[in-house]
Amino acid sequence: MDGSIITARGVGCQSGERFLIKDINWDIAEKSRWIILGTNGCGKTTLLSILAGYQEYSHGTLSYKGQSYRDLDILEIRKKMGLISNSYFDRIYQHESVQDLLLSGLSGTLGLEDGCITAAHVCKAKRLLKQVGLEDKLDYPYNWLSKGERQNVLISRALLAQPEVMVLDEPMTGLDVVSKQKMMRFIQAVAEEQKHTMLYVTHHFEEISPDLFDYCLLMRHGQIYQIGTVEEMLQSDVISSFLRKKATVSRMKNGYYQLEFGR
Repeated sequence: MDGSIITARGVGCQSGERFLIKDINWDIAEKSRWIILGTNGCGKTTLLSILAGYQEYSHGTLSYKGQSYRDLDILEIRKKMGLISNSYFDRIYQHESVQDLLLSGLSGTLGLEDGCITAAHVCKAKRLLKQVGLEDKLDYPYNWLSKGERQNVLISRALLAQPEVMVLDEPMTGLDVVSKQKMMRFIQAVAEEQKHTMLYVTHHFEEISPDLFDYCLLMRHGQIYQIGTVEEMLQSDVISSFLRKKATVSRMKNGYYQLEFGR
């Protein structure tokens, strides 16, 4: 794929004798939008954590605009990658204030360098929170917020740093139907306005819209199963083979996909 912003060749991550991901070969074009689909535990989150600079890889080569990840400052990588992951931030930053978590996106870590944060940054952070109705919770501990509010804070954190890649790890987890609809509208609005490269991980077919995503990566047992356009990958025969059971994929009236078994 021409104009790749990220290139992976034989990338793997090993824990003890077990590979979490293995033999990842992937070209991500600038401003392309990807859905990464797979069952729980297949390595999706590990892959995104590595791409976003929050986890090391043990095998292969990984480059950003032609430069090896190993030659780049890890904090610079993190600033270029707007990671949105409740599973990561809930564990690491749960006791920090919303403001500190937001502003940490500017430095790629929770530790804020002297002179890194300006009054203009704080004003922008407040504006972003106002857009999602959280302007009155700037000083709240992050773990006081609801699941939906946390996701909005993480998206605002990513936008504050003006990343080149938006990395969303299961952004709908824990949300009710109404909150999911609001969140998807917010993500679509951000995608249309900002024109980022987007990597979106899920195991729910009903979150996949061909109007939002260009390409689909199917992942199984820590490896890439198949890559193609959304329409190519979300065919009943492809998904049946991928899931190893009879499946029917169809489009709903709202444009999203649904998955049924045994038909």
